[in-house]
Amino acid sequence: MDSDTFGNLREWGQVLETLEDLEKAKNLDKRQNGLARILRYGQNWRLLERVLEYAKEIVEPSDELLKEICNIMTSHNFYLDARILAVDALESLVPRMQRDHGGDNRASQTLIIRRMEDILNSSEPPKFQEALTRSLEVIKKEQEPVISKPSG
Repeated sequence: MDSDTFGNLREWGQVLETLEDLEKAKNLDKRQNGLARILRYGQNWRLLERVLEYAKEIVEPSDELLKEICNIMTSHNFYLDARILAVDALESLVPRMQRDHGGDNRASQTLIIRRMEDILNSSEPPKFQEALTRSLEVIKKEQEPVISKPSG
């Protein structure tokens, strides 16, 4: 991962432009440390939402980025729409975890799934529970091994 190129996050207009440029150039994977920093910062809803939307395009998600997205999903300190965006991002990213460095990240995937299930079993707004249920179905379907039928 390259260094953080986002600079002062209070200059959110410039940070948004940088995010858009990176997304257009398909260079978000190289800037995951900075994306995670923006999520940790959490003081600007525009930046937070844009990173969560763009995170869906990350090919090889880093542990740091996944951790920050999970933190947003689980925290009641964030507004409901941000938490739903985090769930949507995880729906895209969790299945890609296996590709990370050619390894098998089943244990990490399982932890995230359990975290999502724990939240689903708690008292949450229906809109959030619907997003969690949908994402869990997609993630679990992606995890199912492909059974090849014998040809002939």
